[in-house]
Amino acid sequence: MTWEDAMRKYRSSSPLQDLAPLAGRPISPAPNHVRHRFTQDPQEMEIDSTPATPNNAQGAPGRPPLSDARIRTPLPSGPRLEKPIATSPLAAAVTNHFTPLPTIDSIKAELENTASRILSSPHRSRYSQVYALLIFWEDDDDPGVAAAVKDLGVVFDKFYRITFEVLKIPSSASDGCTNSWRWLSRIINDFTDKSDTREVLKIVYYNGYSYLDEHREMVLASSRDRSKASTIRWSGIQQSLEEARSDTLIIMDAAYFPSSKMVRQKGLLELVAASSSEEYFDVLGRNSFTRTLSDQLRTRAAQRFPNPLSAAELHSKLLTVYPKIIQDKHPEKGIPIGFPPPLHIQISGNSRLPSITLSPPQPPRTGYGPDNHQGPQLTFSMRLTEEALNLESWAEWLRMMPEGIKDIKVEGPYATTFR
Repeated sequence: MTWEDAMRKYRSSSPLQDLAPLAGRPISPAPNHVRHRFTQDPQEMEIDSTPATPNNAQGAPGRPPLSDARIRTPLPSGPRLEKPIATSPLAAAVTNHFTPLPTIDSIKAELENTASRILSSPHRSRYSQVYALLIFWEDDDDPGVAAAVKDLGVVFDKFYRITFEVLKIPSSASDGCTNSWRWLSRIINDFTDKSDTREVLKIVYYNGYSYLDEHREMVLASSRDRSKASTIRWSGIQQSLEEARSDTLIIMDAAYFPSSKMVRQKGLLELVAASSSEEYFDVLGRNSFTRTLSDQLRTRAAQRFPNPLSAAELHSKLLTVYPKIIQDKHPEKGIPIGFPPPLHIQISGNSRLPSITLSPPQPPRTGYGPDNHQGPQLTFSMRLTEEALNLESWAEWLRMMPEGIKDIKVEGPYATTFR
């Protein structure tokens, strides 16, 4: 049944209004604001004059017959926008596989230079150089202090190739010194400014007395007798060490009183102290901490294949040895149950950095360097985030690479799909 047959059959009985007036109305006329966009030439309009009268078709009133000429409106003329050809992901990956990022040159140069400096050292370790400053009071009344400090310096030099310097702190009453704090502040500032880089380790060793003053501030003292002792407020000295770039290890043969104000922006600041209480003087005695420290360093270096000794491991060994030291000093008391333990504090601006290590020199390595191409090769591919690379963190990571690496070559980075 055609549309015209349906109109004739149901028009008379349909309750709806006459549909004839609607037949000639165009369906969904184009809005005025759309029509003026396309100009049309009547001569270009194609007229379809082919008769299309179906069987039994008759013109309905008010509706033009289907045999009438139909006007076809052509599409607007103009340049055709070609649809881009989609590229498969595999093809895109192959195309962009060697597309370097804009900062490739600077990143490659920085990482390769860092790796080269580390691998070029004949005795490769985490640090290229270690400097130590050993200080004690000039007017210390204990003759064993100078001997203990001298022995520690020998261990540093002979077994660890540490460049050290021994200085005696002048008291404020001595000739040529008006203030002990200014003297020590100047010494510490010069020490921290020298080779203040991430590849250098600084060690500050102190042997003397310490206590909390009336302001609850830690002070270094030349004597246990507070009435006649020369004192130095420690907070100002420690601040210089906190602001250094080099990793810094503080070793104190004295009581250390922790402060909540300790802050480190770059690298590590670690402390190993004899105790956090003045009671250790009566239990362990003077210089026991320093002599034990020297013995532990000497024992580690004497091993056939010595591994680096970290500050955290050193603290654990001291904690194990303390009971034996106390028992040898006070045999009548038997095995001590409680004692003032050694103290270890680690502060870092980067929580991923491990404890500071002291490494005995390894035998000279041969066959290392970019000119020697022998040996197996292992390649790592890493997908990075969109954030800028922190080259300082990468340099820290390279400094802790394991033994057995001869050379490092950096390629990329590339903007590509990870494969």
